[in-house]
Amino acid sequence: MNEKMKILKMLEEGKITAEEAAKLLQALGKGKKKDISSKFVESIMDGVSSIVGAIPETIGGVFSVTMGEEKEIEVKKGDEFLLKSVGSSINLSLHDKDTLMIKPSSGLINTKKEDSTIISKVVGGTAEILCPSGLSVSIKDAGGSIDSIGIGMLSMKQVGGTAELSFDDIEDVSIDSKGGTLTLLLGDCDVSFEISAPHGNINFDVPAEFSEKKGNIVKGTIKKGKGRLIAKAFSGNVSVLPLKRKEKK
Repeated sequence: MNEKMKILKMLEEGKITAEEAAKLLQALGKGKKKDISSKFVESIMDGVSSIVGAIPETIGGVFSVTMGEEKEIEVKKGDEFLLKSVGSSINLSLHDKDTLMIKPSSGLINTKKEDSTIISKVVGGTAEILCPSGLSVSIKDAGGSIDSIGIGMLSMKQVGGTAELSFDDIEDVSIDSKGGTLTLLLGDCDVSFEISAPHGNINFDVPAEFSEKKGNIVKGTIKKGKGRLIAKAFSGNVSVLPLKRKEKK
C-alpha cells in the first residue's frame, strides 16, 4: 500500500481528521519535489501530524478514485447534519424523502451518524447531497466549492473557497466566510438581514427596507423580517441577488 492510500485508509478508519489528511497529502506532494523520505511521511502518519504545513487552499484533483459508497440515512425529528469538507465540490439540495442521501463522484467521503447528528467528511472530491426539508445543516469547508438550493436552516464557515447559496425561504442562516467569494440568491424570502464584508465589497441587488447601508455593511428587512440571515465575509466579496436572475441564465 503506497503512502497516499495509507492516508486515505487512516481517514476512513477515523484515525485522522479530514484536515489532517489534507495536510498529509500536501506534505506528500511536496516530498516528491523536495526529496522528503518515505520514512518522514510514515512518521507523520504515525501521529506526528502537527508538524506538517497549513491546509492547502484546495486539494481538488488529488484523488483518482472514489472511496465511499452512496449512502442513505434515515432522518428523524431533531436530527442535524454536519458536513466537513476540504478542497471539495459539494452540491446540496432538497428532496421529498425523510432521508439524507450522499452521492459521491470522486475523492474520499466518510459518513456516519452519532446520536442525533449525521456527520459527513469529504476530502478532495465531488458529492451531491440530498436533504429533507427542515433539516438543520452545518458546514465547515476549507478551499472548496459549496452550492446549495433551498436549505433554510444553515450555518456555514468557509475559508478560501466559493459558495453560491439559493433560498426560497430562510428560517435561520449564518455564514462566516474568509478570503472567499459568497453569492446569495434570494427568492420570495421574508427575512431580516445583516451582511458585512470587512476588507471586501458588497453588491446588494434585492428590494429591501434598509436600516443601515454603507460600504462594508448592510442591514435591513425583506417583507416582515420573519427569518434571520447573517453573513460576514472577511477579505472577500458578497453578492446578494434575486433568485430569478439565476433562473434566466
